[in-house]
Amino acid sequence: MTTSLKVTAKELRETALQLAEAHGLLPDELPSRTEALLLLAVAALKEIEADESSSSEIATDAKSARHILRSHLPRKKRERVDELPDEHDTTDSNNNNNNNNNNNNKNNKSDKKEEDDVDLGQYANTDVFDGNTKKRAKFARLMGGGKHEGTHHNTFAADKSTLKSINGALEEQFNNAITRHGKKGLGA
Repeated sequence: MTTSLKVTAKELRETALQLAEAHGLLPDELPSRTEALLLLAVAALKEIEADESSSSEIATDAKSARHILRSHLPRKKRERVDELPDEHDTTDSNNNNNNNNNNNNKNNKSDKKEEDDVDLGQYANTDVFDGNTKKRAKFARLMGGGKHEGTHHNTFAADKSTLKSINGALEEQFNNAITRHGKKGLGA
């Protein structure tokens, strides 16, 4: 079966438009050419996966490439939750607004720095934070992403035989400790 390049390009364009709409974007709203090309690339990989005439090896490679590129796809930015009015009475909210304005002026530079520098790994492109930088920073701090640390050495999981020998040695040490001291544990 032969297909023309025009027909394939038209189908690819339609798939890319659907993908853009699924991400909440308008086709004319893309800020850069790179984002448009990313949408087209992901749409092409999706079409390769769905194509029944492609081999399973090509389909699996296309799927893995699509998953890699998916995190870089543009998304429509949501409005910040902080900008919505609180349900508290007006006097409390006025006092809070004055305090927040002072804090926001001081923390604007640090928030931008944290947002750019924090590595959240697989959670970097989720919609959970709703654009709230404080939530994002707190999550990063709790998960250890704000420390800018990576592994400083190659860390590999031990194979089964090594794990068995380590576990056996630990059990032997534990049993020796129990029999020597005549206690039911290693504690006091």
